[in-house]
Amino acid sequence: MATNPTSNLIGFLCDTPMVGSGYFGMLQIGLMAACHKWETALVVKSFDLSDPALADRIRALLARIPLRGVILPEPICEIPAVLDAVAEAGLPVVRIAPRSDTGMTLDICVDNEAAAYDITRYLIELGHKQIAFIKGPPDHSDAIARLAGFTRAMGEAGLAADAAKMVTGGFDFAQGLSAGERLLTMDSLPTAVFACNDEVAAAVLATAHRLGFKIPEDFSLAGFDDSPLARQVWPQITTCRQKMELTGYMAVDFVIDPPTAAEARRRPQLHELVIRQSTAKPRD
Repeated sequence: MATNPTSNLIGFLCDTPMVGSGYFGMLQIGLMAACHKWETALVVKSFDLSDPALADRIRALLARIPLRGVILPEPICEIPAVLDAVAEAGLPVVRIAPRSDTGMTLDICVDNEAAAYDITRYLIELGHKQIAFIKGPPDHSDAIARLAGFTRAMGEAGLAADAAKMVTGGFDFAQGLSAGERLLTMDSLPTAVFACNDEVAAAVLATAHRLGFKIPEDFSLAGFDDSPLARQVWPQITTCRQKMELTGYMAVDFVIDPPTAAEARRRPQLHELVIRQSTAKPRD
């Protein structure tokens, strides 16, 4: 394998839909800042995760390009064949937001379930009882964790998580438009909508404007990630900040200067609620 511990190239391998997303944009700011500090360069390569030759394609990439290490975000970081391919190259591997613990990789851990729980609790504390949830991709562990946090908060509050108001919206704007259309044309409108990320939340907002609804007067709206889009629409969207710029920065640091102690190989990344104009108490 063409590996080189003195290489100034760091690989970032992801799924194709991530490229161009607000999530990746925030992450890339931190990645590039840390690369500048360490005088390294970032090699970004996206893959179709359903490709049966995925692991072989990654092996071929690592054979062509001498890398210092590899950064894997979710969901590619959870694919055993991918981890095996990178391990064969003998490279440091940093995983972003994994749910598993391999004991072999360097992990930056984001508790998506706790973050989604906190957003849901905030909506409940405002007085909302009819809360709809727009789910992410069903096979994406971040989306699964966010759904788990939502249902846990609803259950603890003694509220029903209405299956009819839990629609799949994916992670991109177009999918959010479709989900928003289905949700906002139901006979019974929820008093609050929690979307799986800010792009989907912005799509719901656009659909609400088109259908003549006002936010937060007719229903409150919350997203997830605190992407720039959440601040560029009106009303600005209440969301959960994951500090992805810092995560990207930490990931490069992890590659260049990996810890030797086993207990230091998993680093938690904190989240915080960002309360904006899209949420309010429900109307009487």
